[in-house]
Amino acid sequence: MMGYNALEGMREKNRVAYGIEDSVHIPDLPKTARAYGREALEFIRDCCVDLEFDTTDERRISLDDSDGRSSGPGRIPYNMERDLDRLSFERAIGRFLATGARQDAFDIYYCYCEIFKPLGSGYDMTGTLLEMLAEHERNASSLLMKHRDHYSHSVYVFLIGLALYKRNDSIHQAYNKRFGLEDGPQTACHFLKYWGLTSLFHDIGYPFEIAHQQMKAYVCKLDENNNDLYGFAPYISYRRMDEFAVSRLGDLNEVFARAITERLSKGYLPRVGVEPYYLHHKLLHTLRDRAVHEDPNMLDYLYMDHAYFSGMVLAKAFLKGHRSIETYEDMPAPVLDSLCAIILHNSLFRFTLRSLIHAEDPLSLDDDQPLSYLLFLCDELQCWDRTSYGQNTRHNVYAFDFDMDFSDDLRFVYYFDEAFSEKLPESKAYCVLSPDGYTKKSGAVRKGRCKFVDDLNEIIKVSDAFPTFQSDLSAPDESHLFSAETESKKRKRGVYLSDSNYLSLYQFALALNGRYCGAETPAEMARAFESDLSLEYKLSNIAQAKSFAPHLEKIGCFYTNRAVDYVQLRSFTLGELATLGESEHQRWCEEKMSMGWEYGTAHVGRLDGKNDSVMRERTRMHDNLIEFEELTEEDVYKDVAPMNKMLELITTFDGLTIYRMWDR
Repeated sequence: MMGYNALEGMREKNRVAYGIEDSVHIPDLPKTARAYGREALEFIRDCCVDLEFDTTDERRISLDDSDGRSSGPGRIPYNMERDLDRLSFERAIGRFLATGARQDAFDIYYCYCEIFKPLGSGYDMTGTLLEMLAEHERNASSLLMKHRDHYSHSVYVFLIGLALYKRNDSIHQAYNKRFGLEDGPQTACHFLKYWGLTSLFHDIGYPFEIAHQQMKAYVCKLDENNNDLYGFAPYISYRRMDEFAVSRLGDLNEVFARAITERLSKGYLPRVGVEPYYLHHKLLHTLRDRAVHEDPNMLDYLYMDHAYFSGMVLAKAFLKGHRSIETYEDMPAPVLDSLCAIILHNSLFRFTLRSLIHAEDPLSLDDDQPLSYLLFLCDELQCWDRTSYGQNTRHNVYAFDFDMDFSDDLRFVYYFDEAFSEKLPESKAYCVLSPDGYTKKSGAVRKGRCKFVDDLNEIIKVSDAFPTFQSDLSAPDESHLFSAETESKKRKRGVYLSDSNYLSLYQFALALNGRYCGAETPAEMARAFESDLSLEYKLSNIAQAKSFAPHLEKIGCFYTNRAVDYVQLRSFTLGELATLGESEHQRWCEEKMSMGWEYGTAHVGRLDGKNDSVMRERTRMHDNLIEFEELTEEDVYKDVAPMNKMLELITTFDGLTIYRMWDR
């Protein structure tokens, strides 16, 4: 099963229309070193068939329309474009799995937002939320004692969830049951959409927590008597939250209190013997105090719950993009499930909510909230390959890679750099994965058990998804769900000297395309990019912007926003432009072939001596998929011109300067 019905259909259409027997090549899945990555990729290809297809219009169903875009409007059928969107998503996941770089994490956010438009439109609506998270973490978190990346982290959480839904029957069935769905492509697409909303956006409120933690870290560093242990640390709280929480549905604190209570009333509250009205009353008061912290006796002020702000910000953005939703009852159930999972995931369920109702029970899959269960699980699992920003965090040894072992019973394996073998016995991240037992702070000894999974079992009922797990703490756990191994760490790809303060790939791409098509103003550039190009071509422009950093290194240059003692680049030499042009052509060829394009000339010179661009896009054959030396002078210029444009744009849009690594 190839999974791309419209692309296969276009191959047959091209036989009739153009007499071409073999066109529209569907590439193999990207290669990935880890099994969870393969499972995620296979889920996108084999399970999410006909993603966002139009199944109501006969012309679109039969691929007789020209409603889709590629390099411009009206080039390809609408459903063909939808298949290419999914293929673009698949390739973006493959790139991120190969590098783990935040620039490639960007592509996954971008694809998800463009395909599903979760906030009413594409990435233009969500870009600020996501990019500001990335930049705020990178620039502000170094002042904290402990902090690790959440931008790439959320993408990994997303991918783990795809693999688990595909391979774990308990999670799979719980999700389908929750929404009354039967197995099939539409159900897989449903999960992809709402799990994506839950996982990719679950940490967007972190800037609120960073500001709170910065001041606390500063004061605690100055005076050791001010610390969390005794509640003496001064803290920041956020006032005027009644204004922040206002929406046309009313107070969002009330919305969340109602939604969470309703969702826990079916399974969880009856199990712990709590009436819904009591939880609603206590929860509403707690949510209204979540950022204000007017009751210091609760000691909640020691921490700021980023999940609360993540849920609030996402709810406000969702309502802004969906003006037709006027009442609580209008909110789609899967969206409310996603928002509740987000606001619960950090500490609200784990500590506060259960304390309010005097309950210790973890969340079960039988509680009919699979998105919450899965987010709790995947958020804990994703503790590898996370950039350490905090002062203390940078000195710890963490796993650099992870995998799932599907050979027998599912197991999770964390890989630590063997270069740090001597330090591992002192690493908390390594020791908590040991199955040999541990001692709790209370002095209780747990023999033959893994602390990591026991801690996880305090949040969710682990045996629901993994029946071999022994939940009785007095007995050894023979499931060995988690293990730690050492491996030689490979050089990280996608990291270059060039760097900037703001993740402006989207703006670069928009401007590059604008200059190419003659757009002058920002509004014209945005219109040319958003209205005229398909996701495949938008990503191509983004990839061209990303490639400027590695291209520059080939000629001994880099860009930065800092003043450094290197020679500033004013212009490229002819030799440098030739090198840049060749590098860009090679990158473009690799990009095209990874998306299934092949060399072909049937479209060349068909229309009064001009190329038939519609035929080119429908057959996915290009005459420039050749060696750089074989290009015409006009085609060479197409590779070189963007490099000169980037030299101009990079200072305009990011205030950067390009330097030579050495004086010529």
